[in-house]
Amino acid sequence: MRRILIASLATMALAIALPGAAQAAVTLQPGAYHETDAGSCTLNFAYTGGGKTYLGTAAHCVASIGQSVRDLDGTDFGKVAFIGDQNVTEWDFAFIAVDPEDLGRVSAAVKGHPSFPTGSTVPADTLLGDSIQLSGYGLGYDTTPATQEGRQALMGTDDTELYTVSGPIHWGDSGGPLVHVGSGKALGIVSRLCAGACSEEGPTVQGILAKAAAAGYRVTLRTV
Repeated sequence: MRRILIASLATMALAIALPGAAQAAVTLQPGAYHETDAGSCTLNFAYTGGGKTYLGTAAHCVASIGQSVRDLDGTDFGKVAFIGDQNVTEWDFAFIAVDPEDLGRVSAAVKGHPSFPTGSTVPADTLLGDSIQLSGYGLGYDTTPATQEGRQALMGTDDTELYTVSGPIHWGDSGGPLVHVGSGKALGIVSRLCAGACSEEGPTVQGILAKAAAAGYRVTLRTV
């Protein structure tokens, strides 16, 4: 499995240019682009806890606590507040604390899919072959809204910590949201890219929330 990060060769990933034209007041939401000095990835869901608002990404998309995070325009909007473990798929998640002046730009809705998410999945919600909605800035899919937001994967397996899917996921989608279409619930976040006869995998939102709480970092998923 390979982590799906756009970064420098020093971090053993590929680099791409900032996609699309810059826009004023970019909405900070699941499926939106973000970058740090570690590389460029995709935001997943919005979370709240301890009086703060957070946006999620993958642990391998960030480098250190307090690191600034930028939007599609290159504007700082927050700082890394929590990092799991990029070397363990179940822990490949991180939280970005949104700066107070940027809270008005945050939306819980998935980019291109305003009715998602309605909650987070448990294994009983999913079946093999179910449709899974993607939204992100994967290499080759980052050029138009249709390719960013219109991709779907097929559900593989899941438990309380990990999921597998098969679908059009690429470098740059790292950290991004996966939603179970049938229920409208958040399934997980993009973590590992698979090439060949295998499936992509990553941490479930259910597992992320439980692991963060066990580490003393209690947050809840924001829904629409």
